[in-house]
Amino acid sequence: MALDAARKQQMVDMEMGSFYGVTATAKAFTNESAVYGGQIYRIFKDCGDKGAGAKAAATHDGVKAIKDAGVTIPTDLRIYCIGDNNAQNRAFHRGQGWVKIAFVVLGGKAVVGGRADAVSATKLGGYAIPAISCIHEIGHCLHETSAGDDLYFGTGSILSGAPVNANQVSGYAAMTKKEFVAEVFASLILGKTFNQAVMDEYRLYHGPVVP
Repeated sequence: MALDAARKQQMVDMEMGSFYGVTATAKAFTNESAVYGGQIYRIFKDCGDKGAGAKAAATHDGVKAIKDAGVTIPTDLRIYCIGDNNAQNRAFHRGQGWVKIAFVVLGGKAVVGGRADAVSATKLGGYAIPAISCIHEIGHCLHETSAGDDLYFGTGSILSGAPVNANQVSGYAAMTKKEFVAEVFASLILGKTFNQAVMDEYRLYHGPVVP
């Protein structure tokens, strides 16, 4: 179903409500800008997050891995390191006025990891858990761009329902087709290869191109 103004506003309200709710748990942020491969990204560190330093280092590793694989990171990428243990790792795509954003939250448990059946738990390629989590979330941002508004946000699109070949990727990939794409993306960035069935499904869902 194509997006109308009401649906867009509903999506913005949900995304921004969640984003502001999570970031409000931080009393103050410090922030730093970094450049890699000609692209700028920013990291916002919750002053109360004891793992913020590790998450920032993991972000640099994750961005480097993505860029070194030949993939362009989102414009104005912002990573928020949040100390609240209830804050989940998540990507946010749209701000007020349907403005495109690429905000990633690395929550309180990002350093130790969340689900044991996620790609991040495998420490694929020797990368730390938060680095892989960061790559996964950036994958969501890139997927939104490659899929387009109607496909990514619309109801009843090809991205609705469960993926077919998730058991060849990870347990977490079986959650939704969007999680399938993000898990495959992270795996490809870190050098893993998949059979034709997985790659055909990834392309069917307009997963970001990884050279």
